[in-house]
Amino acid sequence: MSRFEANVFAQPGLIADALRAPAPAWLKPPKGRKVFFVGVGTNHHAARIAAWLWSGAGFDARAVHAYDFVARPYRLSKGDLGVFMSHRGGTRSYTVKAEAMARRAGAQTVAVCGAGAVWKGPKLRLETCALEDTGAFSKSFTTTMAWLMRWAGKPALLTPFARAAASLNWGPDSPKVAADTDLVLLGDGLREWVACETALKLLETAHLRVRAYGLEEFLHGPHISVGKGSLVVGFSTVAEKRWDAAHAYLDAIGVPFLDVANDDWLAQILWGQRFTIDACRGLGIDPDDLRSKEPAYKKALADLSV
Repeated sequence: MSRFEANVFAQPGLIADALRAPAPAWLKPPKGRKVFFVGVGTNHHAARIAAWLWSGAGFDARAVHAYDFVARPYRLSKGDLGVFMSHRGGTRSYTVKAEAMARRAGAQTVAVCGAGAVWKGPKLRLETCALEDTGAFSKSFTTTMAWLMRWAGKPALLTPFARAAASLNWGPDSPKVAADTDLVLLGDGLREWVACETALKLLETAHLRVRAYGLEEFLHGPHISVGKGSLVVGFSTVAEKRWDAAHAYLDAIGVPFLDVANDDWLAQILWGQRFTIDACRGLGIDPDDLRSKEPAYKKALADLSV
């Protein structure tokens, strides 16, 4: 079993640990404040989903990509709260740089990271789980989300986590993909970021050429790019009628469509992780490798600042 697969199947227990762990005294719902969730990659997807759910629960929350936060520069006002997510907290991380900028400007900041992360500076810190031991993150994403939803103090936001063990085995069989499959992932609402997170896992581990779009964005233009050799996977909510247009279009041009429909966004995330494992198995790829054995990639990655 790969480390990635072991981490995926360990998540229900790790989520349960996050939900019953003692909470720091400062972890109170930040009522009446602007909240900025900041991260890169998987943590940017976590930021997007968290901002969506917190906004729906009545908070003034938004998500900002860490690079954009640093490059603008993006400033928080006094009294605002910045939640900065970087699993390892390395000094080259734009999230770490963003947090330092916000702290210098006088905003309250919280670091959300793995246990034992090297991140220095933030006074307030949430440790989510043990550090990931492979490059494609899974358990850090779900435990981060468990802590963020717990922080909001809205019991309904925790419902998906209570059924994580059952959700890990939920869903349709993974579709068969080849190295040249044109794989397109779609999601409505916050599920756009479920699609993006699943795409990232497939890109990192199986090296597939996969694209992710919000449903309406796909219907606006990229729909014209799918055809022979394409496979579309939809992370849909059950009641969203706009999917009817996508179904009709794809049927008309003969492109296969797999609907991963569920009102539980976490179940869809877990299905996407299992799809990633199945894709790697089918292609004979080790999901822990991340092309580290290919000399050109090894050298390029060593020189890449992320």
